[in-house]
Amino acid sequence: MKVRSAHIKFERDVKYKDLAPIFKEMYTRFLDKSGQMPEDEEVLDMLVFENMLDLERNRKPEGFNRQGKMRMIFPILQNGVEFYVYKHYNASKTNDVVKVAESLSSYLNQKGFKHSVDWDQMEVHKMRK
Repeated sequence: MKVRSAHIKFERDVKYKDLAPIFKEMYTRFLDKSGQMPEDEEVLDMLVFENMLDLERNRKPEGFNRQGKMRMIFPILQNGVEFYVYKHYNASKTNDVVKVAESLSSYLNQKGFKHSVDWDQMEVHKMRK
């Protein structure tokens, strides 16, 4: 199965600030599983810090929207909290999205966050098909 994106949607009662206690581990898991862990630990700390400021204020964080083969984005929504993982259209290894999303989903389950995972819901990918 060629998967380009995974959409992790939390139950309605989850707020951004609820993710603050687990975000660092979730974020580093994403970076590790996608093969994008920065070599410099200070870079990682800065990326986590930027997102934590938003989460602690119950605001949408950036996620990981840097150049790379895979991104983790928190979309702008009116209601609810979700994020998606998608591979850049030039990146190879389409199974990476599945591997990363399953790892994140497993971690969220361990931490008691009820959520769903949907595949390939990005409009840009639907149009390409």
